[in-house]
Amino acid sequence: MKHIIALASKTALTLALLYVILDRVYHASFLSVLFITFFLSFVTYLSGDILILPRTSNVTASLADFGLSLVILWVFLETQTRNGFSPFAAALIASVCLTVFEYFFHRYLLKNVLDETFRNELTAKDNTLQYQTEASDELFPEAPDQKDEK
Repeated sequence: MKHIIALASKTALTLALLYVILDRVYHASFLSVLFITFFLSFVTYLSGDILILPRTSNVTASLADFGLSLVILWVFLETQTRNGFSPFAAALIASVCLTVFEYFFHRYLLKNVLDETFRNELTAKDNTLQYQTEASDELFPEAPDQKDEK
């Protein structure tokens, strides 16, 4: 239930940010903003918030979300809108605003949503690589029946 509430709040705030930036400033259609909001929220929640954040730091997860949202928004704006503005500039501004939001959203996730035992299991599992080597006294060991013949 915590994940559903977190995903819903992320989607709502992403919609608000993208509506202001893409619809009001760059005049993209509301349906396209709504579509990209649902897609972007779902993809970044699964990749950045569930996979990357528990294994790394907040800054690393925020930077991963920035790169992912920049690429997704740029491709989306390049294919969906034809209003004469620079799709990369709009995607860059929207991605920077979303990254600032993501930084504080990750703090909320770490404090309230992601279970402490889940984070400890991931950290312990990732950091406990144990390598073992095998050593021998002889390079060419002799079989037991060869020792008796000498």
